[in-house]
Amino acid sequence: MSRTRIYHPFWKLAGEDKIILRESEKHLQIRFALSGFLIVLLFITAVISYHHTFSQIFNIPNVSWVWSLLFSLMIFNIYKLSLITISANPNRKGVGYITSFLIRISILLLLGLTIIKPIETLLLKRTLNIELAHLKVDEIKKATIQTAAYFDDEIASNNQELIRQKQLLADGRIKNNSNRVELLEAKKAKLLLDKKILIVDTENRIDASPHYVRGLILLNYKFPWVWIISIGFLILFLTPLFLKYFISRSSSYDIVRSELNRDIILDEYDNFKKQYPLLFQNSIGKRIELEERFEDPPFNQIPRTITRKTGTELDFMNYLNGL
Repeated sequence: MSRTRIYHPFWKLAGEDKIILRESEKHLQIRFALSGFLIVLLFITAVISYHHTFSQIFNIPNVSWVWSLLFSLMIFNIYKLSLITISANPNRKGVGYITSFLIRISILLLLGLTIIKPIETLLLKRTLNIELAHLKVDEIKKATIQTAAYFDDEIASNNQELIRQKQLLADGRIKNNSNRVELLEAKKAKLLLDKKILIVDTENRIDASPHYVRGLILLNYKFPWVWIISIGFLILFLTPLFLKYFISRSSSYDIVRSELNRDIILDEYDNFKKQYPLLFQNSIGKRIELEERFEDPPFNQIPRTITRKTGTELDFMNYLNGL
């Protein structure tokens, strides 16, 4: 097995032509092999990251692996499309090209952030758990106070009614009211029990909650230095794109690929020009040739100069009079 055959899978992942690369300079072969290898590492990182996200949100660890794999494939299809369509050191860098390039870079940066931010919570899990523990304690205190306040109001109202009924019964103003007193006593006991159960249940729910989104916000708010990790990953995430973008235009790979792409475009255009009048002939019974409005079809960068000969006013009058 030749050395370059080892590179073939990585070249394919990078979206490059292995036939051209086999005849290219060694440093270009290694360059695109490195690009493909980075894509593999980034894909594995994405699967781990999205699995962590889905398992935290839905709490279904096994199924989350399937979701993370599918989501990662979708993300890296977009990534690979951006990688394939980018041109290495294009000659024309107008406003349209720069705008398109910046939009693509921005989309890739957003995709990269969706990968690295969950990974940061894994890398700093111990520190984040400590911070979340403090956060949960505060939330439990607030929830306990609110729950206790609600039940205390109900219990206080029930106690007032119970005292009033007992007083009425003791004064003899109401006879045979013991059932009412018993109901109020039972209600009081139930309120106390419900208060205890709800407080414990609230504590357990808050403690069991992963607080995933809150954890992401808290981590970036309290530890701004994690953006160093994010920036480092984003640079790595864009490295395959820049490895292609900054290839020298004088390299054999870029020259051969440009010529091949040009030949493909010209061949397809010539075939289109042949089919164009035939389609009209078959459709409407009239042969219509394709009108060229540029000097360099099909690239259409140089408009044709149209010269029109105009006559005088006398020529126009003679034309109207049929002379």
